[in-house]
Amino acid sequence: MAEDIEALRDRIGIEAALRNYAYGLDERRWEAWELAFTADAVIDFTPMGGKRETPAGMRARLSKPDPAWLFAQHPLVNTVVELDGDRATAYSDYQVETGRRGAEEGEIVRVSGGGSYVDLLKRTQDGWRITERRVSMKWRETRTVRDEITR
Repeated sequence: MAEDIEALRDRIGIEAALRNYAYGLDERRWEAWELAFTADAVIDFTPMGGKRETPAGMRARLSKPDPAWLFAQHPLVNTVVELDGDRATAYSDYQVETGRRGAEEGEIVRVSGGGSYVDLLKRTQDGWRITERRVSMKWRETRTVRDEITR
């Protein structure tokens, strides 16, 4: 029974790290973002044609002022965790929605997509943290829509 409780605690801690990535990124809440990673972590977008970078590098790039940026949201689903002592691997699917101001007044350029994350994590003195995140995109759609929310 004690092992089951400890495994449950581990899974909750792992899922908290995964969610801190998504919440921190989407809401630009960098204090939550920092709770997702180890100091030497990497995020690998090469499976979808992107680059491999550190969380600090990605944060610096995305923290620059961008007046066209409106929102991002990408919930995680279907997370499966494999525990191995103080290490773990997590597999998750995500769906992403982003919005940027369009060329015309009242337009939003929406990018929708979905893919998967493979995360390598380790237990630290501060809890579970991602050491490597590999990102794959399975589908993507870009479209221009009328803004339905007055900003």
